[in-house]
Amino acid sequence: MLKGVILVDYTDQGRRIIKESPDRAEAAIAQAKKLGLQVKDILFTPGGPHDAAIVVEAESREPIGKFMSSVQALGNVKMKFIRAFSIEEMRNMV
Repeated sequence: MLKGVILVDYTDQGRRIIKESPDRAEAAIAQAKKLGLQVKDILFTPGGPHDAAIVVEAESREPIGKFMSSVQALGNVKMKFIRAFSIEEMRNMV
């Protein structure tokens, strides 16, 4: 299982409609599920270096890419994916 974090940054358009963020997050969870991506959590991080973080799991990288492309196409956010590893996975890597 591929695990990771999607870092989210609002665009100017996204900032103008920031009050809609919780509703857009719920819609994004539904979209992710349709694409085979499991959203473990969405965390908003006001004042941080990014505006939100989405913790995800998928069988492969493909659903993550499809999800990010579909959400970014709306023009409200930019996203970056960072692969994440469990303690045991890290133990096996080092």
